[in-house]
Amino acid sequence: MFKLYKKANHNDYGLIIAAVLLLLMFNLSFFYYVQNKQRNIERHHAQSLANNFSRILNEEMKNSLSLTTTLKEVVLSHDGKVTNFNETSADLLKNSSAVRALQLAPAGKVTYIYPLKGNEAGKIDLLKDPVRAPLAKYAISHKTTVIQGPTTLKQGGKGLIIRTPIFIKKKFWGFSIAIIKVPQIFTSTDKNLRSAGYNYLIEKQTSPTNKKHVTVMKRGSTANDPLTLTFKTDGQATWRLSLSPEAGWNYMRGNLIIGYILIFDLVILYLVIWSVSRLIANRVLKEEASLDPLTQALNRQGFDLALSDLGQKGQQTTVIMLDIDDFKSINDVFGHQAGDMVLVELTKNLQDNFGARAIIGRNGGDEFVVAMPGQMSDCRQIIEKMSKLKQKVTLDGQEIPFSISMGYSEFPGQATNYEEALKYADAALYEVKIAGKDSFASYSSSISKHQHHNQLGLGLRALAAGDPTPLMVIQVKSMEAIYVNKSLLDLFGCELSSDFYDHYGSSLLNLLAPDDRERVKKEFTDFIAEAEDEERFHSDGHILTVDARVIPVYFDVKYSINQRYGPLIFMGFNLML
Repeated sequence: MFKLYKKANHNDYGLIIAAVLLLLMFNLSFFYYVQNKQRNIERHHAQSLANNFSRILNEEMKNSLSLTTTLKEVVLSHDGKVTNFNETSADLLKNSSAVRALQLAPAGKVTYIYPLKGNEAGKIDLLKDPVRAPLAKYAISHKTTVIQGPTTLKQGGKGLIIRTPIFIKKKFWGFSIAIIKVPQIFTSTDKNLRSAGYNYLIEKQTSPTNKKHVTVMKRGSTANDPLTLTFKTDGQATWRLSLSPEAGWNYMRGNLIIGYILIFDLVILYLVIWSVSRLIANRVLKEEASLDPLTQALNRQGFDLALSDLGQKGQQTTVIMLDIDDFKSINDVFGHQAGDMVLVELTKNLQDNFGARAIIGRNGGDEFVVAMPGQMSDCRQIIEKMSKLKQKVTLDGQEIPFSISMGYSEFPGQATNYEEALKYADAALYEVKIAGKDSFASYSSSISKHQHHNQLGLGLRALAAGDPTPLMVIQVKSMEAIYVNKSLLDLFGCELSSDFYDHYGSSLLNLLAPDDRERVKKEFTDFIAEAEDEERFHSDGHILTVDARVIPVYFDVKYSINQRYGPLIFMGFNLML
């Protein structure tokens, strides 16, 4: 399969690149879709857990807040008198292992502490303490419970400080305070998050007057795209809970998705490469069917198709017919290997000289045809350059020079279609051959005024052009001479084929002396009526030359059926001695 890609062109590779780009776009879209769907599922699950955990944390905080509320109610029930503080506090702390101490701070001064042992450092004036005063005053002015911390306690360790202001008859009495140990307060939250397999980070806004968040507690790292939930609890506290799976998010790994995509890509790429290889194979097969295997120029079928496309587009085109002078002699003297080298070298020279826009074909033998965009006048210079090119090949160290003859015409203009243009170009080439070869000529009406000359193909022309025997080819259907060689023109005293066609006019009988016309006509008619392919007969008579001389000749006549032109008569003239 991959050997075919040596014959791939830009379009083939462009198709593969386009397929790869489309596949890449599909991969990215599919990966994004699957990853996004997986992300939504995982994060929705994490969001549910976070909401649940925030409720648990809120409940834990409410339990702690209820302690200060209870102390407040006790103070209010005794009109601001503190009685049985230790007994009440001890009772409240029976089921609150996370509470370090309960306090009462009349007028903002911490006076009552339970238990006192180990917490003596807590007896401070809150309204004068530089760290605690701002938030304490905020609680008073807003008549709301506040939570400070987590902070380093004077008693040692870290904790959250819950302060509930107490007002009696709208006058500030003091604070009921609960000191909550961190992280013991969040034992339930930690347990649930651990069992769910999540790392977490719990942060708290330091105070309503400070937007900074500080870490309350954490487990593992949540740096990998965490889910973050912000919520509030009683006591003007803003919390932030960040979660990420302990093993990481599945959607961020994407290994399984990538695996499926790679398998899918390999299948699609194989199908693309296979499909393109089939296109290349079909194109190569089609090209090979339209190419000459030796020279790689277009064969007759390929050239006709390419030229037909130009004709359909109506593009002005110059058609050039050419052949190699004395090619048969090259084959005879130097061998067919040299002949093949000459054909290949000529093809290369044609391609180099006429360029990529030219359509170059080999009709067969040493006959070539070229179609160039543009009028004859536009192409004459490049045709002349080709004609003057010194061409040669080297075989076994010996240089073998060769030359070519060219005739050309144009369509639309001179010809109405490309087939007629080929005929006119061939007529011009014929005149070059008659005039001595190794040159070029354009078609004009003077070459074939009556348009009797038709293309026969190089095989006949090459044979007859150098034949010393005067030869004429007659198309049986039209009974017109469609080919004469130079020897025949010399016999009749004509310089050009147009002179010969003008001489016999509308009937070939005009070539004969009057006394021979009826007899020869009957002989020809009888022969043609019964003749089979390759059958011959001989006769004699007298011909009339252009200068009215009467010359006795023998007629050597052969009947031949041509695939392209139908029945033909090959008529040779031999002088009677």
